[in-house]
Amino acid sequence: MKSIVRIALLALSAGAAGCAGVQVRSVGTNTGHAAYDLSGASLGALAAEAARLCPQGHAVLRQWQRSNRPADASDASTSTSQLAAAFSYDIPPDQAQMSIVCKA
Repeated sequence: MKSIVRIALLALSAGAAGCAGVQVRSVGTNTGHAAYDLSGASLGALAAEAARLCPQGHAVLRQWQRSNRPADASDASTSTSQLAAAFSYDIPPDQAQMSIVCKA
């Protein structure tokens, strides 16, 4: 049974890794500073991309995140119900968005 759970978790991890990219959209401003709308799976990934896009620093205009992890995600044990939830097509993926303006 443990090998089935490990295989299922590996498959889930591999599938999630393919969707882990950050999408960047340039936004026009009237100030001449570069501005971007970022979207991805987590605010941490978006913050890392913002630091890469704006090496001189940036201001966050807005941000939000929605996570669908179970309440006990820190628990090392995986129950059957958690495994079933991981393969459900009804659960939307984790999402985050951030709007930034680069500093000059």
